[in-house]
Amino acid sequence: FREDLLGAIDDGLLVLGEIVRQALYSHIERRYQVKREEIPDRLDVLHDTLEVVFGSGTQVIERLIAKTLCGRLGLDFIEHENWTLMKYVEDLRKRLRPE
Repeated sequence: FREDLLGAIDDGLLVLGEIVRQALYSHIERRYQVKREEIPDRLDVLHDTLEVVFGSGTQVIERLIAKTLCGRLGLDFIEHENWTLMKYVEDLRKRLRPE
């Protein structure tokens, strides 16, 4: 799951361009001391960074990442208004491990 999530983040941010993606990763590492590989464990840091840089556009980017992750996991994407990437990931984890 973690590798699929990192891949989905990479793919989702690549829509912004390689230079922007690398700039975001550099900013996260400098400001929060979180390396690219650690971002799946620190989605709050990614969210905060996207909020500062893109404001309301964050929701579109996070939705794209969630949709990409669903594709990687073979699950249908279910869009929810006002969900953050953290909420989508929490929901996907539950869907993968039904009780």
